[in-house]
Amino acid sequence: MTHAARVDALVVGGGVAGLFTLDALARAGRHALLVEAIALGTGQTTSSQGILHAGVKYALGGVAGDDAVEAAAAADRWRGMMAGTVEPDLATVRTLTEHEFLWRTAGFMGAAGMLGARLALRTRPESVTPQERPAWLAGVKGDVLRLAETVLDPRDLLRRLAGLHAARLAMGQVRSMTRVDGWWRVDVLLEGRPCMVEARQVFLAAGEGNQALLTLAGQALTQPMQRRPLRQAMVRGPLPWVFGHCIDGARTRVTITSDESPRGVVWHVGGELAERGAAMEPGDFIRHAREELEACLPGADLSKAEWSSYAVDRAEPASPGGRRPPSVHVRQHDGVVTIWPVKLVMAPRAAELACHMAEPARGVQDGWPTGTARPDLAPRPWETATWERLP
Repeated sequence: MTHAARVDALVVGGGVAGLFTLDALARAGRHALLVEAIALGTGQTTSSQGILHAGVKYALGGVAGDDAVEAAAAADRWRGMMAGTVEPDLATVRTLTEHEFLWRTAGFMGAAGMLGARLALRTRPESVTPQERPAWLAGVKGDVLRLAETVLDPRDLLRRLAGLHAARLAMGQVRSMTRVDGWWRVDVLLEGRPCMVEARQVFLAAGEGNQALLTLAGQALTQPMQRRPLRQAMVRGPLPWVFGHCIDGARTRVTITSDESPRGVVWHVGGELAERGAAMEPGDFIRHAREELEACLPGADLSKAEWSSYAVDRAEPASPGGRRPPSVHVRQHDGVVTIWPVKLVMAPRAAELACHMAEPARGVQDGWPTGTARPDLAPRPWETATWERLP
């Protein structure tokens, strides 16, 4: 027998955008459920470096555009959530660092970028004297700045958000969506058991899965999506904990964050390296990544390191020329709200905007059938990677 549930809202996608949206809807008095097809955070969230960008990265040219200003405002809100003074309370989420460093490659272009980073925002990076620098920056010539940017553990963030509303979560696959008398009838398969969810609204927060879901809803042409491919580098071994951006002019040459693993410290490396790496073969990319890290961190001992990489697509609303969208994307059409936060730091803002589009509560209180499986947390990329030593 098919189980039926009637709710105010169904959220599809259990990444950071979906879980923040579920929390916002619940706190606003809407009865909402969430379904995730694979595992919480699969794709972009667990591939994130966990940086709560304060806007400096987007203002290296000396001009703070809308994305830089919005990121700075969003970072302020995150500080409140991480302190437990703003809902949702994220005070227990694992913080990896509360500041990062910004340094440049030698030369005029690097210096110009540092100047832009200093001038563009009201919350400016602070200069670090040579005596105050961490040991891993000892070989860097020129200025080093300290940024008030928090880096958190994305999977622990998912754990906390999921724990706030565990009974509302289900592992399942959306098979069809049909509009009937002002309700969306969503056919969800829960481990082989069909469940028909009737929802006043459907909130799509499935990253690159949004496009297929919009097709199911007959709205594919109203919300075009683009994919911007990346290849992220990973390095593990007897390494120092490193957090920061090496810049050259207005570009971020590499961005490095760190975490722990049973085989030593893991560096998670993005920035322009990851963008260029999308067009490279994995072997060529690994060799290029080592060259870049040796250039950006002179004197770093990588002789005992192991290397790996993985490909991931950034799914986001289509922009002219395929450029990075300047802001979050939240749009509603015929009871379907599509959400792309674009950046981790903007996920609470995206959820807030989505919640503003929620229809009044209808007093329905249905839930998932008894015994429904809850989705697990997705692994971090280095936990499933294949590693190699370079000669």
